Amino acid sequence: MRLSDRLESIIELVPRGEICADIGCDHGFTSIELISRQISPSVVASDLREGPLASARENIKNAGLEDKIKLMISDGFDAYEPGEVSTAVIAGMGGVLIKDMLIKGIECVRKMGAFVVQPQSNIPEFRNFLRLNGYEIERNEIVIDAGKYYFPMRIRYTGRDTSGEDVSVTPEDRYGADLIRENRGLSDYLDFQMESYEKICDRLRKEDGMHDDRTVEMKSLMDLNRSIRCNF
Repeated sequence: MRLSDRLESIIELVPRGEICADIGCDHGFTSIELISRQISPSVVASDLREGPLASARENIKNAGLEDKIKLMISDGFDAYEPGEVSTAVIAGMGGVLIKDMLIKGIECVRKMGAFVVQPQSNIPEFRNFLRLNGYEIERNEIVIDAGKYYFPMRIRYTGRDTSGEDVSVTPEDRYGADLIRENRGLSDYLDFQMESYEKICDRLRKEDGMHDDRTVEMKSLMDLNRSIRCNF
């Protein structure tokens, strides 16, 4: 099966040999590939509605994997039992929604090892949440799929004490500490982002100082972008 680059990047981060939850499984292709590639011995795939599950059920049947992939309706981890799975994939939804799932599903999360998330939005704020709530980001990735950037990451709940941490969004929250150290595609994203910032600043200048706070914010982000970019 030929998967999108986005899904490939997610699958490559999933720990091998673990029973996996595919939360928000949609068409079920991620679940199918996890089994077909012998990454996971079994998968518990879930979605919020019966419609996507019907599509996944048909694809799983066609792949002959009905005995390896369990399907169920679940809002995040709500229908999972703590310890039922030892890793998970949570992708294709906003960072705020994934954050809420982790908060509500903390009893399941505590029983898991490393797992994979790929928030579609609010990436810096999501990393900030992880840092301040006892999570470790083991690896950040950047992938371009159909002209859009995605940021899958493998994370682990450690429960470490985060008192005394800087609560503001740090450069590491914004771009990923390991990506800043190692680049791995970050320089291209910084160039892309700088173009976007410049367009926003051009528009703000034409609006005659109506958004001074936004202009200051953009200039600050551009300075941060340049300071990281010059190290590569």
